[in-house]
Amino acid sequence: MEGGAELLAKGSGTREKIVYIWDMDETIILLKSLLNGSYAGGFNGSKDVQQGIELGKMWEKHILQVCDDYFFYEQVENYNSPSLDALSEYDDGRELGDYDFRNDNLGPPSDDVNKRKLAYRYRMISKTYQQGLRNNVDQDMVREWNELYELTDKYTDGWLSSGIQSCTVLLGAVFWTK
Repeated sequence: MEGGAELLAKGSGTREKIVYIWDMDETIILLKSLLNGSYAGGFNGSKDVQQGIELGKMWEKHILQVCDDYFFYEQVENYNSPSLDALSEYDDGRELGDYDFRNDNLGPPSDDVNKRKLAYRYRMISKTYQQGLRNNVDQDMVREWNELYELTDKYTDGWLSSGIQSCTVLLGAVFWTK
């Protein structure tokens, strides 16, 4: 797995990969507190409440757009699968370049036909993850996200950049067991 830190088990000579999972709770709390104005409220008037609310609205809009456009959010949100590979047995490997996801009538019941349609979506989601979102969106969207990131990081006194710095440190670290 790319990006994981390596763990060298003491005395075994074998390396294992460690995967770090970013706790989205804090990010969601930050975005929610921007949306409802409570983030600025914690700064006793030194933060512009309306600016925070507008930043929260922009994040919400962009996140939902990406979720819908690249991860089929509205189509898959009611299906609970433990992983993107959970329905791979239903995926017949069909070429999906011309597949019409919007009009294939995915929905109840949860029969083999619908599981195959869901498996197609999971395969496309997995492909998007593997390629990276930046390789799937146009430069205007990248610019918008970067600008929103910079505005938010400035408004939150570096909250986003400190999170990225922490992840970078974790991804570059080599851990040893005792």
